[in-house]
Amino acid sequence: MELQTKQPPELEFSMPEVEESLTAYLSAIGGAIIGLLLTLLVLAIWNGGTLNFTNISRVNALDAGLTDVAADLETVNANVDALGERLVLLEQESGAVAALQHSLSELDTSLADLDRTLSEQGIQLAQLDTAVEDLQVTRRNFDLFTAALTNALAQMETAAAASQSENGGVSQRTPSAGPAPSASRTDDRRAAESAESKSATTDSGLKADESAQPVQPLPQPAVVVSEKVAPDALLVYLFLDGNADGLFDADENLIAGATVTLTSPDGRAVAAENSVGSAGTLFEKLNGGEFTVSVDEVQGYTLASLNNTTVEVDPEAGAGQIVYFAVVTTAGD
Repeated sequence: MELQTKQPPELEFSMPEVEESLTAYLSAIGGAIIGLLLTLLVLAIWNGGTLNFTNISRVNALDAGLTDVAADLETVNANVDALGERLVLLEQESGAVAALQHSLSELDTSLADLDRTLSEQGIQLAQLDTAVEDLQVTRRNFDLFTAALTNALAQMETAAAASQSENGGVSQRTPSAGPAPSASRTDDRRAAESAESKSATTDSGLKADESAQPVQPLPQPAVVVSEKVAPDALLVYLFLDGNADGLFDADENLIAGATVTLTSPDGRAVAAENSVGSAGTLFEKLNGGEFTVSVDEVQGYTLASLNNTTVEVDPEAGAGQIVYFAVVTTAGD
């Protein structure tokens, strides 16, 4: 077998390609040199016109500026963190404010309920006061009825006793049989005289029994708190008590002309005002304490209550007081 050998390729050398490669190489070297020179120029300008880097003040200043910027950035970050925490707190506070508003709403509702309850209790207290006043009127009327009934029963017992004694005397005076006419007429006159004397004795006995009955004590004058009177003042009225209850009613009349005396706690007489009308007596600008009010009877009338009473005056109170003295017409007028 015959070996075949290949000839090596012939090297082809082209002069234009070599020139292009050399031009590219020289261009690269020139660009590198120009870049280096430009870098040195910039460094020289930055370093004050020299390439000596022993003076690094500007570099230090730049470093300090960068440090300050970093510190400012840290401060900004801290402020942002604080702002975030504040926002969280604000959210929590907003929830607390909402809860507080809800609590205040519930408190307002509770206060409204309390006001309504107090109003209802005030109405109930007013009704209770009215009931107590009615009960007092009923009690006084019952006392008057009891006194009148006691007097009537006593008079009935006295009259019954007198009638029994008179009947006993008549039964003992039995005429004898067959008297003469003149004697009979004499006995009739004596019987009539005896009956008249017994009648007179009975009348005197009735009067004595009536006088012996216990006298019912007079009630206290009525004292009423009124906002029409100043707290440091007292107003005194006399009224004709038509229903004998001791209380002044709208259909009852005031009586004028009475002499009213007010005595202070230290025993001095207090002058009255003259500008309250003919039917009332007003005492103003009183100091606190227990005052005594007394009246004199008016011509043609009799007091149906005590002629004096004590009243406690408090200038710090919310209202003043009115004192009512009850009177009735005098018998025979």
